[in-house]
Amino acid sequence: MSASSNDYVIEYFVFARSKDGSPVRWIANGHRTIAVGLTPLNRCRHLGVPWESKPIELVVLRMLAACPRVAEVVSQPLSLYFGVRGIRTQLRYTPDVSVWVHPSFREELAGGEPLHEIVAKPFPQVLKRSDAVELTFELKSDEDKSLEDDVDEVKRKMVEAIYEHVGKDLFLLTGRKHIDKRFTAVVMELGLAAHDRVGVLDKARCSLAFGDRECLPFGQLSKELGGQPSGERMVKALHYKDFVSIDLRGGLDSMTPVWIRQGA
Repeated sequence: MSASSNDYVIEYFVFARSKDGSPVRWIANGHRTIAVGLTPLNRCRHLGVPWESKPIELVVLRMLAACPRVAEVVSQPLSLYFGVRGIRTQLRYTPDVSVWVHPSFREELAGGEPLHEIVAKPFPQVLKRSDAVELTFELKSDEDKSLEDDVDEVKRKMVEAIYEHVGKDLFLLTGRKHIDKRFTAVVMELGLAAHDRVGVLDKARCSLAFGDRECLPFGQLSKELGGQPSGERMVKALHYKDFVSIDLRGGLDSMTPVWIRQGA
């Protein structure tokens, strides 16, 4: 298998995942001198999600956790081992994130739409895990020197060739295009209620508030659920519990449209 127009030939490759779907590499350790950490996020199987870059990886992980078209997120999801003819050392590549999404998410990203715009859209349908498609993200800041390094570029081309060969989607996302500071602030505000408890009675009250309507303004629904601050916080929590879907394209205010999810 030829990696590209270069003379490098990939002789073998193998994808390795952990048995339980946990991260294959825990990057938060005492050997690092840059900001790393573990953050609990929705749509993740494991409580602590590792991240390496606060302005890029952590922001993207929080965006994905707030997206109604995302079924599951895994940070440091797998390692790709491959050998190149003429190079004795086995090469390893570990992408930043794997995400299982509705096919429309993939189509919009492949079409060049910024990630923050995709995440902001409401999605009143029910997303089944079996209907989701897997995408893999490599996240880079625009100032990352590896983007201009010839050696890293060759390795990246070989990895892209392997992913293309096996029919997997690999996207390189850079901060300037895919992260918007104003939208990041909205996600941070929304995320304050991400781990709030939502019970059966809370969902029943929400259903009664909608009645036979499919959409309500954020302020009206918040008032129906207890007003400020508890009602507003409950609407945000219901968004993370996939009971409603908030349209975040215009920010988050009293007139923001909120959709009840089908089957809720």
